[in-house]
Amino acid sequence: MKTKFSLRTIAFILLAIMLCSSFAACAETKDPEITTEAPSEALTATPTEEATTADPTKDANGYLKDDLPEDLKFDENITLLVWDDVEHEEFEIAYESLSGDIVEQSIYDRNSKVEQRLGLTMSFIRVKGNTDNIKNWNAYVGNSVSINAKEFDIIASYSVSVAKNASSGYLFNMLDDECEYLNFEQPWWSDLLLEQATFGDNLYFASGDISRNALEMMYVCFVNKILLEKHNLENPQTLVETNDWTYEKFIEMCKGVYEDTDGDGTKSLTKDSGDTFGYITSGTYADGWFYGSGASICEKNADGDIVGSPTFSGERVANTVSMLCTLFYSSDDGMYASSGGGPAHQNAFGQGRLLFMTDRARVSHYRLAPLDFDDFLIVPCPKYDKDQERFYTTMGNPFTLYAIPADTENPKMASAFIECFASEGYRIVTPAVFELSLKTRYVDDPVSASMYDIVRANIVYDIGRLFSTDLIGQSTFRNALANNQTWGSVAKQATKGLDKAVKKLNSALNK
Repeated sequence: MKTKFSLRTIAFILLAIMLCSSFAACAETKDPEITTEAPSEALTATPTEEATTADPTKDANGYLKDDLPEDLKFDENITLLVWDDVEHEEFEIAYESLSGDIVEQSIYDRNSKVEQRLGLTMSFIRVKGNTDNIKNWNAYVGNSVSINAKEFDIIASYSVSVAKNASSGYLFNMLDDECEYLNFEQPWWSDLLLEQATFGDNLYFASGDISRNALEMMYVCFVNKILLEKHNLENPQTLVETNDWTYEKFIEMCKGVYEDTDGDGTKSLTKDSGDTFGYITSGTYADGWFYGSGASICEKNADGDIVGSPTFSGERVANTVSMLCTLFYSSDDGMYASSGGGPAHQNAFGQGRLLFMTDRARVSHYRLAPLDFDDFLIVPCPKYDKDQERFYTTMGNPFTLYAIPADTENPKMASAFIECFASEGYRIVTPAVFELSLKTRYVDDPVSASMYDIVRANIVYDIGRLFSTDLIGQSTFRNALANNQTWGSVAKQATKGLDKAVKKLNSALNK
């Protein structure tokens, strides 16, 4: 088995996820997908216009092929246990359900290709597994594995739910020699996730291009061009290029944007109406500010063990909380929405009443009407200061981690399936989602497209977030903003008992 856990250029690290992307366990209501035209060209990161089939390691579009044997056949049924409340379908599309949506078509095509290549017939067990169903999901997996039921061959669910399966001892080690077909050197796997999620000689889950939801869940900053021009503000895309797109610059640009749009004489916001602001956020949508400062809940020490991160209680997070609370509570230009924050800030931005919105990339193809696509820009979420080496992209938790149950009877088949499912997703599904649903049709300019490339190349993972159910949860930073609190005392209280919890988790993962 080939493994590699070094940082490499992550052009394809699509949200790929995973591991430590777990600090914002929030699953929004699933929205209908947009119907688009047929796909044209595939995503070009490895591929180039000069790519030809002359190179046997590449396909006709220049995408790297996997190294699975061409004659590898199993002639069996393979069963996937998947989360039924997945936010964007990534597992199965029936032929009779195809409607012309290019992403749905790509999922159908990938599944057909995988079945044909490996001589497998896929079947699915669907169980709710999102943030509201972690406990029940874990119990379902545990009840099956504990009696050696061999009920399913593959597990694919909400990131925090699968992490909980790992800490409960319900997953098979994907670095075991029997998982011989997994090749984590390939570009469809997330290097950063694998680095963070490997515990000693154990790896219990992985993600990358295998999960369509990974790409959808990257946090970006949307910018209202109309308000930008109205207030004679600098273009944030230029600020990104000059290394001036910082927390301080963001706050500065929000000043003076407030307008009493509804004319009621007070700073107000409802789900569908209200005033014009520089910035609004709430709950999980604020998580990017914590990670954007370079902070994390936990990290790995030189021995590869999980430890509490000193950055959690550090000065950068304290300053970030102070800056945002000043914007929200000492000025009219910002607001922390106490309820309905997601729809409220999305609706305000869509109605042209918000200069900046930090949210998941998928918002670019829904919830922004009536704002025209030509009226907003995409940039990475800002960095803490100019000295920070790079921008940091936060992943929303509703991406999928893939794993193998501990009672597997055929890890070779499971590993072949996961590798094939990921590699075909890289060549078939990723181009449809990224190029056409997020990048070309909906953000139709090359500069914004390059901004997306920066975003997906800088995804970060926090072990403490992914294993939040075993550690300290994910609400500390959000609550400090919601309650206008000083960070030092809040962080100190939150980390009580963390060392004990981390020790227990290390023991479970390094078994």
